This record gives sequence, structure tokens and C-alpha cells, in this order.
Amino acid sequence: MTRSPKGFRGSSRRDFTRSMLALAAAPALGGASPALAQTRGSIRTALAWIPNHSFAGMWIAMDKGYFREEGIEVEWRPGGPNTPNPVERVSSGEVTLGQQANPRPVLEAIARGNDFVVLGSRYQRQPGGLLSLAKKPVLTAKDMAGKRIIGPTPTDARTIETAFKTNGMTSDFTFVPGGFDPQALLDGQGDAMVAFVTNQTIALEMKGLVKDKDFFHRTWDELGLPGYNTLLFVPRRWLDANRDLAVRYLRAEIRGWKENERDPALGARLAAEKYGVDFALDPKRELRSNQLQIPFLHSEDTKRNGLFWISRDRLGGPVYDALRAGGVERLPDVDKILDMSLLKAANA
Repeated sequence: MTRSPKGFRGSSRRDFTRSMLALAAAPALGGASPALAQTRGSIRTALAWIPNHSFAGMWIAMDKGYFREEGIEVEWRPGGPNTPNPVERVSSGEVTLGQQANPRPVLEAIARGNDFVVLGSRYQRQPGGLLSLAKKPVLTAKDMAGKRIIGPTPTDARTIETAFKTNGMTSDFTFVPGGFDPQALLDGQGDAMVAFVTNQTIALEMKGLVKDKDFFHRTWDELGLPGYNTLLFVPRRWLDANRDLAVRYLRAEIRGWKENERDPALGARLAAEKYGVDFALDPKRELRSNQLQIPFLHSEDTKRNGLFWISRDRLGGPVYDALRAGGVERLPDVDKILDMSLLKAANA
């Protein structure tokens, strides 16, 4: 097992959050690759969550030296409870590149005057949605009507209300405050619960329940609430001076995600035993979560254009419509904040 970096043993998660960094290995002695002939650079990135399977492609790119081959040193800061979100960290200058799970904070920050540029989205649709049991399945948006829905935060209630609006339905549900454990659903505290396909469904599988027989999960996209997940964004001023560096970063990480798809066990192992070792991750759950997340990286757009692609028509159309239905009054001009030219170069 790879141990945590020297100096972190026995430290608190707060200290870890403030200090943890992982550097791409120094270039090996001997002949330099063509990429290393380019100007070397470093990128600090803020993760949307704790260092788990969600960043498997990045772990592989670091571990196998893909960033090093591109002449890049990568430093990362974990997210999670009680940490600043990536938008705050990029805005303050603490990091260069943010990885924000929910696009809303990024878009609202831009509307408030932060000059960010969105480079891509790791997930093409949201892995979150509603989990239900066979006795009262939620298979379509219409099935939400009249249900008691468990959710851990008030934001979840707003998301459910927005799903009713985007489907032209009158909001008709009872919100039941609860945690993340699907045992509450099994105990009958609600008819459905806000859950991630990469999280709570696994807990039910471990209890012997079978997906699409004993339980069902429908993503928000499937319930008429479209969205991207995990936007990559940087300050425009930095990008203007470092476009080639940004392309090389994207190329290395995309290479890592392609490798992760070929060998999900590798990314899961790196998360549990190396980069996320201080977070007591369950290796088996990390592997299953990694397997389940892979389809979310793909869409018709990525088939045509490569991983991380964002369609300006989808973002500025149905995704923006959903955000407006959720109460977002000001949204930035898509053409001014979205730059897919770097992904074109990286995927070439």
C-alpha cells in the first residue's frame, strides 16, 4: 500500500485539506521526450470532492507519468465537507483549475463578474437522481407525484421542485430530511430518495438487492432535468497566457481516463491505496463506483468530438432552461464562456 506523504500521518483532515498535494514524478534521466522540449509548467487544481474514484483518470495520468510526458507538474487540493468549493479556490487564486461538480456555482460566479472560461465537462450527464424500491418505483417524472422523497439537504428539495417544473408538472411531493444512507428508504421513511448511481445503489447491491428488479435508479436527466457534471474551468487571464499548457493538461488527463476505461481496477486501486489513502476508502466500493461512472463520460457529442466535450446548444438550451426553472436569473453568454478549441487540440 502506498503511504500518505511524510508529515501527514496523524494530522487532521482539515490539515490534510490545506496541505495535501500530489506532484507528478520528476522526469527520468536519459533521453527527453518531444513534449519535454516544450516549456514546462505547473497546474494547481481543486477537486470537487474527496480524492476517490471520481478522479481515477487523473490518478492514472499522474501515476503513469502522462502529465510528466507533457512537461506538467500537477498539484491538487481535495474537496469534501468543510472545504472551500472549487469556485472559491479559483476565484481567490489558490488554484488555477477548478473541477466543480454542479455547474450552477460556476455559471453564477461568472454572471457576478468572475472571468472564468469553461474548458469541458468530465460527465456528460448527472449521476445523481432518485432511488426507489420495487413496491413504489419512480421510473418516470410522472411517478414523482405524491411521493415522499428523502434528501440530505434543502438544495435537494429545490432540485426536485425544478424537476417538476421542467416537466410542466405541479410540484406535488413531501420532502423528508434525511442522510445519505439508503437504509432510510428500506425502513420506509420515504418512497424514494435523492441518490447517486455511483454511491447508494452500491449499498443496496451489497445487501443482495438487484438493480431494475428490487430497486431502481433514474438520473435527473432521465427525469427531465438535464445537466453536465464536473466542469473544468480556469481564469481567462491565465488561459490567455497558458493555452498550450492547458491543452497538454487536458491531453494527459484524457489519456488517463481512456486507460481507466480499459482497466477500472487500476484507477480504483490508486484512489483507495495511494491518493485517497487518508480517507479510508473501501477498495471494493471504489472499483464498483468506478465501473458505474464510466458510461457517464460518454455521449453522442463525445463520440464525435472526444471526451469532456460540451455542446454549446445543449448547455445554452435545455441545461440553461433547467437552471432558469431552478431560480437562476442571470446566466452568462455561452459563446463567451465556453472554449472547446483546447479540447479539439487535446483530442486530436
